[in-house]
Order: sequence, then C-alpha cells, then structure tokens
Amino acid sequence: MDKQTLIIIGLVGGIIAMVGVVLPWVSVSGFGITVSSSGMDANQGKILLLGGILALVGGIVVLAVKNAPSAVGYLIPVGGIIALLSWLWAGADVGFGNISNFAYGFWIALVGAILALVGTLGVMK
Repeated sequence: MDKQTLIIIGLVGGIIAMVGVVLPWVSVSGFGITVSSSGMDANQGKILLLGGILALVGGIVVLAVKNAPSAVGYLIPVGGIIALLSWLWAGADVGFGNISNFAYGFWIALVGAILALVGTLGVMK
C-alpha cells in the first residue's frame, strides 16, 4: 500500500474510534430492563475520543498540506496509541471476563484504534 492510502486508513480509524465512543459500550439486562452506557459516560471514553481526534487531525493535515511538518504526521500514531490504551483501560475496569456485557460501540472503538495504528505505517514510510 502506498503512503497516502495508509494515512487515509489512519484518518478513517480516528473517525471510527470517535463514533464508537458515542455508541453503547456496556449493556446490562435484568428483570426485563436493559441499561446501556456509552464511552462518553467514562473517562476512558473521553480519552479515547481525544485519541481519535488526534488521528483525524493528523491525517487531514498530512493529506491537505503539501509540505506539512513531519511532526504533524505523528499525531496519527499518537492518537492510535492513546485510543488503544484507553480502550484497554476501559476493558480492564469492566473486566474482560464479562465480555458478554460489552456492547457494539466498545468493539467499534477498538476497530478505529487499530486502524489508526495501521495508519502509522504511512507516517513511517
């Protein structure tokens, strides 16, 4: 893959991570009632949102500005790392042993974090 494609993947990963934060992360049912909570209800989700924003901004600047400083491109991997670490932190808080309690937004945020990290390969080329 060429550099531009990888950077676009990182940018899209930032967007997906941000979308995943506002979707349900945890869902619990009991007595006929289902309660869910999004990533925005936890500090880890807000940190993951920051990681997604960094990856998105880094990708946009690198693609839009011809002679963008190389340091700006490193926002993509920094954002991906922040997103992935906050995702792991959130999972550890809930407990990965209770994997059935995690809702789809939690997994979508993981996909976004991983794609942002894949975009790192474009920065390294």
